[in-house]
Amino acid sequence: MLGLELAAQKIPFRIIDKAPAGRSDKSRSLIVQPRTFELLNRHGIARDLQARGNTADGATFCVNGKEVVGIELQDVARLPNTAFPFQSIISQHDTEIFLDESLTKYGFGVEWDMRVKSIAQDADGVTVKLGKTDDTTEETVRAKFVVGCDGKHSIVRDAAGLIFEGDSYPQDFILADTHLKWGKPHNRAYICLGRGILVVLPLKDDVVRVVASRATVTQRRGDPLLEDFQKAFSQMVPGSGTLHDPAWLARFYLHHRGVNRYNNGRLFVAGDAAHVHSPVGGQGMNTGIQDSANLGWKLAAVLRGERPMSFLDSYNAERRPVGQRLLKTTDRAFQFMSSINPIFVFFRNLILPWIMPWVMSDRSRVQNVFNSIAEFDITYRGSGIVGTAPGLQGCKIQGGDRVLDGKIEGPEGQKYLLNLLDATRHHLLLFSGVGSESAMEGTLQRAEAKFLERSPVEVKVHLVFGQKPNGESGYVDVDGILHREFGFKQAAYILARPDAYAAHVGPLSALDDLPNWLKQLH
Repeated sequence: MLGLELAAQKIPFRIIDKAPAGRSDKSRSLIVQPRTFELLNRHGIARDLQARGNTADGATFCVNGKEVVGIELQDVARLPNTAFPFQSIISQHDTEIFLDESLTKYGFGVEWDMRVKSIAQDADGVTVKLGKTDDTTEETVRAKFVVGCDGKHSIVRDAAGLIFEGDSYPQDFILADTHLKWGKPHNRAYICLGRGILVVLPLKDDVVRVVASRATVTQRRGDPLLEDFQKAFSQMVPGSGTLHDPAWLARFYLHHRGVNRYNNGRLFVAGDAAHVHSPVGGQGMNTGIQDSANLGWKLAAVLRGERPMSFLDSYNAERRPVGQRLLKTTDRAFQFMSSINPIFVFFRNLILPWIMPWVMSDRSRVQNVFNSIAEFDITYRGSGIVGTAPGLQGCKIQGGDRVLDGKIEGPEGQKYLLNLLDATRHHLLLFSGVGSESAMEGTLQRAEAKFLERSPVEVKVHLVFGQKPNGESGYVDVDGILHREFGFKQAAYILARPDAYAAHVGPLSALDDLPNWLKQLH
């Protein structure tokens, strides 16, 4: 993903991977979250990836072999503020292949069978020694920056002197990608608790992924057998089903670790090199993609001389709190679901059948959980490179928040607001407001012209009206959803960053001060 961000910004780079040739066809990550699709949409490729996956219609929670409550995603995900209201089940292998294919369109690709032998940074750059894994060749590369997306055993993290804080979970886990024959709808997930935990995720056709804690299945050590999964499946999933013809059986351990900083000088870490955690909520790969979207445009701005080196410290300031929060929430949820303490398990399984239907009966409560899992609630409020001007009464968005999506209509027909935003520049969204407090078309046009005369950075401006203007400029906010979601009764602006987060928000009357604020970031 970082390669796509840099390629879109026309920044040259190299991607080095020690794997002998190509992506592994075994992948543990399966879920692509809605916010990830929004970020990919800045490159115009989200729908293509979505077409490669499968969407579960809902999930059923079971305790001690009995269904407790079901949740229908079509009821939860009725969101007017996104074009991607569903999670998609797509293997990490397929996602990585798709990103590789997208990168080749820019003329870049992965250099396989290459390993990093040493990394040394100084005031002006980084010296990296590379070599083939068989030690037949060696070269020395000079780079301005090095980013380690190289997993939990990151050599870049070690070279940067960063500390990977955390621990490993005592339980070991097993997984099976296998065919399933049964009489229930296939496109549904099952989360089952008993003595341990067992999860069933629908892949393609009649293939499912079954993940279980070892204690749920067998006390026998070593590699798992299909019969182990069948026994657990029959005990914990209501209804008879037969697992057969497995494509992959594996065992694995889980960890919860986070780095003490996301950068040191010219060395950076992202993805699993910065944070590893339990798979609860399907956050891992998606969080790494968010890391890349946050860092890519910042590297480009510094390399072009638009921002000072210190600007890159905002990567750590914005992303590390997200990673730390994720570690805490996934750890708590994982400990609750996978505990092997017999007393705790007894009372948990006794209480959950009463508690979960009550929890799921409140739509707003379920919606909040979905927004968190979808990564819609991530915010960079408080970051030193975002801001909010005073004077917007009832405003629901601040600098650092995600720019919500919604339908707009222009001369070319209807589209979503985020379709206007690409990954190459800032975008200034001018909103007219609604009702008696709204601004006229000419007022927004004059504000646009005045801003562009004084802006120190390249910005593309878009006008969004609460009702159809007299002229042909701008777009109409369909059904007023955007004005309502943002809380814009009066005329207002959002300066959107290349990663589709708000850099600055304020009333239209404060727009004259925005160029000066941008200059302070230089």
